[in-house]
Amino acid sequence: MGEILHTFEAASSGAYTNFVLSIIAALVGIGGMLYLLRREVSREQRNLNIVIAMLLFFLFLIGSSTAFFSYMRLRKVGPVDIYEAGVKTPYGKVAFQDIRNAEIIVDEEPNVLSGNTGRRTRMLTIIERDGKTHALSEEDYPIQEILGKMKQAIKDRKPQKEE
Repeated sequence: MGEILHTFEAASSGAYTNFVLSIIAALVGIGGMLYLLRREVSREQRNLNIVIAMLLFFLFLIGSSTAFFSYMRLRKVGPVDIYEAGVKTPYGKVAFQDIRNAEIIVDEEPNVLSGNTGRRTRMLTIIERDGKTHALSEEDYPIQEILGKMKQAIKDRKPQKEE
């Protein structure tokens, strides 16, 4: 694709913190549960031990599930590189001539109780000619700047093709 013109790193969000904290919670949950179930206790304390072990198992389940989904999200958040001839996102590379459309859209979640729009998220969508979509959220990337640099790279490239 040529030389890298611009690189945009994902904004430092709480995803890494969530991932680490959920791993710690899962380890504490499974470790505490195993300790309580192997510990010798009196007959009166056995029921309390089992209830606390069950709660620690739930902590393990919630922590490991959160860690898994945080990891899946982290895999889809990476640098965006703009080259002379195309762009590379976490979803793959695409040449400028293969881009059908690149625009910023607003994703609105309706608020069920009030009827108004709840959360609004702006997303840069890069749609290839074959239909594959690269979606970049404003929560992770400076999408306005990325779109501007892409347009500038395309504009700078066109006079070179005509010569």
